[in-house]
Amino acid sequence: MKKNSDCCPCRGGCGVVGTILGIIFGVIIAIFFSLGFTPLILTGIWVAFAIGAAVLIYVIIAGLINSGNEIRSGAGSCFCRYARCLLFGSAGTVLAALAALSITLDIAVTAIVILIGVGVFFFVFMISALISYIKCLIRSSCS
Repeated sequence: MKKNSDCCPCRGGCGVVGTILGIIFGVIIAIFFSLGFTPLILTGIWVAFAIGAAVLIYVIIAGLINSGNEIRSGAGSCFCRYARCLLFGSAGTVLAALAALSITLDIAVTAIVILIGVGVFFFVFMISALISYIKCLIRSSCS
């Protein structure tokens, strides 16, 4: 029987880096949005939604494929290591984008500014996890 420690012997580094970058970019974009410097924010929300949905579908399919494997290949161990971060980032991105797309984006409302910042946080977190995952895939295929 597989244990969780057998599946993920070493933790991925996407959590700390992604969290710090997400907070920084989330605050910056929220400030820019509140000042009115982001006229095409709706296009960015649609792009974030599309990328988040694609990553979420990939994580679900890869999880289903990897769930039956007893022996972890390089790709399987990389997926196991970064699946939580990818799932958290993509689900948060999709939910925040859906919330932002369902309301009128007014720069005077503080809750909407916070929602934009949270959406940017999740998007940057997801991109950070995706970059870490791809780096792990490249490392495992080259060695």
